[in-house]
Amino acid sequence: MRVEGGLCAPMARRPLWIWPNILSLDAPLVALAWFWMFKQIWLVKYHQPSLPWLLALTVWCIYVADRLMDSRGQRGSKDELSLRHRFHWDYRGLMKIALCVGVVGVFFLLSRQSRGLLAYCYPAAAPVILYFLISFQSSSRGVSWFKNVVAGLAFAYGTSVGVHFRSGSSVGFHELALSSEVVVFAALCMINMMVIDHWESTSESQRGAEERDESDTENKILRILLLALVIVCYLLAGSAEAFGSQAHKAFYLAAMVGAGGVAFLALFRHLFSRVSLRILADVALLLPLPFFCLFAY
Repeated sequence: MRVEGGLCAPMARRPLWIWPNILSLDAPLVALAWFWMFKQIWLVKYHQPSLPWLLALTVWCIYVADRLMDSRGQRGSKDELSLRHRFHWDYRGLMKIALCVGVVGVFFLLSRQSRGLLAYCYPAAAPVILYFLISFQSSSRGVSWFKNVVAGLAFAYGTSVGVHFRSGSSVGFHELALSSEVVVFAALCMINMMVIDHWESTSESQRGAEERDESDTENKILRILLLALVIVCYLLAGSAEAFGSQAHKAFYLAAMVGAGGVAFLALFRHLFSRVSLRILADVALLLPLPFFCLFAY
């Protein structure tokens, strides 16, 4: 049986470019890329060397736990699982051991951070906990709007909170929560996750007329959100230029490139396989990094 471009083929035959997604390494890479950009725009000169490792390992543990939870919830229909969820189901014993080791590593790296940083980071755990509570109870198809909003907030604030603490201008977590840079990144993460959710819904051939209409509505909403985000990034870039902030201008232009990349995939999704779309969605969030370097320097 051929499922999702050969889902049942031996895992060893998978091309190398698929493995970062299968092993949940894509999200940590995205987090580190944006961590570095936040570091540049907030002029952070010093942070604990272990902080990026803590961020990457925490993100990896969260994603592995989420995929183990999702694959367990769909164990009765393995053929419908995405490639990454199928891998986590087939190798769930090994992945559970790896997750336990990762959690131990997270606590070890946490012990290397300052108490001030830990106190500052506590609020960022709230959307993560809320996300898992929603995921545990959610079983709906299509775009889970609230779940993806919470996930986007968790990813954006979790990525930026550590470096924001070291910016020297922070007066509290509320300053981070209201930061236009983080809000833009959170919006990009939310929409990216919503688009992926939309793509991974039941295929058109398996939908009824009512579900197809709902899918079309979701598609239109997502395109409007992407267009709105592109416009907001453009306006913020112009505002930053007026204040002479080249790094901030570069940040918003880079975020605009990311939103444009997701919009391109949404418009031309028929040209790509389901697996390729999922990989390219991550690439769209990594694409801003080289453009930030190009615009800022």
